[in-house]
Amino acid sequence: MLNYALRRYLVLGTLPLLALAVANAGLGMMLADARTKGVALAVLPVALVAIGSLIASNRAILVFGALAIGLFKPLPLSGPLPLHTGFTLYTSDVLVLLAVASWVAAWLVNREEVRPSSLQTRLLGWPLLLFGIMLFAGIVRGHERYGEKLVGVPLRFLLYAGIAAALTNLKPRDAYKWLVVLFYAGTVWQVLVAVYRDATGTSSAELQGTLSTGGERVLGGGVAMFMAGALLLALLNLERDRRAGRTALHLLMAALATFALVSTFQRTTFALVSVLVPLSLLAFRRIGVRMATFLPLFAPFLVLAILFIPKASPTLFPTLSDRITASPSTDATANWRLNAYAAVWSQVRESPVTGVGFGRPASFVSKGVQYNVEQDPHNQFLYLWAGGGSLLVGSFILLLAVYLLEVWRRLRSATKEERRLIFFAVSLWFVFVVNSLTGIILTVPNLLLSFWILMVLPMVVRPRDLLDVTASSHSRV
Repeated sequence: MLNYALRRYLVLGTLPLLALAVANAGLGMMLADARTKGVALAVLPVALVAIGSLIASNRAILVFGALAIGLFKPLPLSGPLPLHTGFTLYTSDVLVLLAVASWVAAWLVNREEVRPSSLQTRLLGWPLLLFGIMLFAGIVRGHERYGEKLVGVPLRFLLYAGIAAALTNLKPRDAYKWLVVLFYAGTVWQVLVAVYRDATGTSSAELQGTLSTGGERVLGGGVAMFMAGALLLALLNLERDRRAGRTALHLLMAALATFALVSTFQRTTFALVSVLVPLSLLAFRRIGVRMATFLPLFAPFLVLAILFIPKASPTLFPTLSDRITASPSTDATANWRLNAYAAVWSQVRESPVTGVGFGRPASFVSKGVQYNVEQDPHNQFLYLWAGGGSLLVGSFILLLAVYLLEVWRRLRSATKEERRLIFFAVSLWFVFVVNSLTGIILTVPNLLLSFWILMVLPMVVRPRDLLDVTASSHSRV
């Protein structure tokens, strides 16, 4: 076995050379295209410094960077990188690779007593292994039958669990603090985007223009989920901070998050928030008391907002009303989803246990127009069922069940601050899971990575029984 000094020498000598080789190859590919020459020259030194810094410092910055991709849309962070290699690489892929590589490097170069730990959770053990086996079987089947890439969207369902490597030494207090900073900053950004788009009458191309119930979508559905998380954080902070200035800040952020959430016109998230907010009031009783104390002071501002918003944005409330009251029988989007479900369900019926394999196209005709949903009918459970059968979707549901059991194990012995972190993570995780039944969520790389972050984030809270075992083992040593 290599001793510590030799291992450190080899790692510190090899990793920079490897990073330089990869960066040089990437630079060459990017310089081949004149349009990306400037980007390559600007990004290369920053990337090299970032890689070195991550090995020597806190890897948790990768987690917050991954969440920032969704929080700070429409900044061009979520799309594929301009490599022109035939292999589609996303920023999310790079973050996961850095998380795993920096963990391995830190483990190799540090002494045993200061090596990075693991999250010590059953979630990343046999349930993940079982899910990976079933997933890979569907990927191989699709590769053989339809030429599906071995490394693509389906494999990311497994690989993105590697983001756990960036959380191993993160303290619950630090995690919660930086989540608040990040989500509050993202909320202000989305409010500014919404105000700008409403004032200029513009919208992002990815929002697909007019809503099926009438009106224009100002912010995307993915943003709605993050704004739900920002609203929950603001409410949890009302219970946490007792100072008047901080309370006013949290109420303001709750109002801004609500405005941004309404601007998405995302009905599924509306329904979920209407359940999660009352749950937060029941779980943390002081939230309601703090709101009742300070809301009278904000009453004049609420009245002004109610009077001002209809004049500044005349279509906001009518569009919101139409979205909420629309009947599914007359909603074009709801009908589209039913047709898409039927198209992919035929694949499920063909091979319900093992699936037909990933990559088989699915299409349907509606009102004389043919639509190709590419096996993803805005329902990721159905997507997994078609690609890998009931064996795969069953192993995925088992993974989610183990997650809830691990959360409960930690919640029983958690401190009050740790409970706030767990409640936030599980609530936003629930928003992601339910939205994945009605939209394209888990097949979008940056949203899938955010989902996995929410899966492993509660695991930074170590259960007391595990801490007791660790303490006793150290005392014996």
